[in-house]
Amino acid sequence: MTKGLNHFIKCFLGGLLTISVIFSCNDSPYMQGKRLYLANCANCHMEDGSGLSALIPSIQKSVYLGKPEIACILKNGLRDTIFKDSTFLVREMPAFKKFSATEITNIVNFVNHSWNTSFKETTITQIEEAINICQ
Repeated sequence: MTKGLNHFIKCFLGGLLTISVIFSCNDSPYMQGKRLYLANCANCHMEDGSGLSALIPSIQKSVYLGKPEIACILKNGLRDTIFKDSTFLVREMPAFKKFSATEITNIVNFVNHSWNTSFKETTITQIEEAINICQ
């Protein structure tokens, strides 16, 4: 191999290594779930999961954190009527039928990692079982 080609290969591989290190260093091990959350959930539940007062519930304080029902809610949506301050409020979350079990697992793990202090990673098998039960 020529000296110039050898130098080029070393520089190219060094550049690839640098790029891979940069992209692997992030603040969340659940980047796919974070991307899906930001694209599909944050408009209503806010980027920080705080919700919108009585209109849209906070994910941070949700009773569904860490529970399998969260997979059913993501897949099938939710309609809830509550009575607050002498008024009936109807809250509705759309179904995300297009999400695969893998995508739901990624969202659930991101949400639980972000706002559940007793976080335990959820497996795709657990999500698939939960979805099968709630259908």
